Amino acid sequence: MVLDIIYLFGGILLLYLGGDFLVKGSVSLANHFKVSPFFIGIVIISLGTSFPELIVSVDAAIKGHPDISLGNIVGSNIANISLALGITALVLPIIVRKKNIWIDWLALFIFSGIIVGFSLNHCLQRSEGIVLVILLGAYYGYQIYDARKERREIKLEKAKYNMWFSVLIVIAAFFVLAFGAEGVINGGSNIAKSMGISERIISLTVIAFGTSLPEIATSFVAALKKQLDISIANVLGSNIFNIAGVLGVTTIIKPIQVNNRILNFDYWWMLSFLILLALMIFVFRKRRITRIEGGIFIIIYAIYVYWLF
Repeated sequence: MVLDIIYLFGGILLLYLGGDFLVKGSVSLANHFKVSPFFIGIVIISLGTSFPELIVSVDAAIKGHPDISLGNIVGSNIANISLALGITALVLPIIVRKKNIWIDWLALFIFSGIIVGFSLNHCLQRSEGIVLVILLGAYYGYQIYDARKERREIKLEKAKYNMWFSVLIVIAAFFVLAFGAEGVINGGSNIAKSMGISERIISLTVIAFGTSLPEIATSFVAALKKQLDISIANVLGSNIFNIAGVLGVTTIIKPIQVNNRILNFDYWWMLSFLILLALMIFVFRKRRITRIEGGIFIIIYAIYVYWLF
């Protein structure tokens, strides 16, 4: 138990350091390539911070633990919105600068709806995984097109580091985040198992929280450095990649059986958080998430976890 606690807190420290490195390196890369920090966040950073989800879900599917494989993704997407954005907004209210942010939100909502539709027969097939990966490629194609179109409008600062050192910082940050997430997942899971908690609940809470910590840490550090475009882009991009990339690749490797409880309970919480995010950005405060709204996210997440048990 003592060793598990050390893994848990050691992992949290590594996640903070990894998030700090990732933000610094990514902002420098954005300036080198003359693209917005939002583009770097939704494409490059989101891929790196979703790496733990990919490893956990594929490994769980291969070893015959579908509840962990799918629960990790659903729980991570819930935690990304409620905790990553909630904690970030408590640090500094999030102002959404990107004009067509609604397209990225809509893409995430469509991907989420597709997963619910694919799961109605209680099984995610290889063909459905291929469809998800193809759609993800189309979405990234749009992001590249959009980034090239808005290049002329972006006012960027001089890059803090040279290009290759910036790349090195980003790669090193990915590894630090991966090791940190592994420490949190292993420590937290062992503690939960010793308390007799089921695989589904462990995957939706402890493991999902652990694999979401890179997003939480990166968004938190980005807020401290006032890089709020990275904060929200990281969350949206990670959630899109979790569904289309992680779940797509996982089901291509091995089809996943869908737990009835995940289909009828957890999916709807995931969609509800997504709708609440849209209300906060587009209706209540008009492209702003305040400290009060960040607190609301965290409180609702606590209610969700309470109902799980």
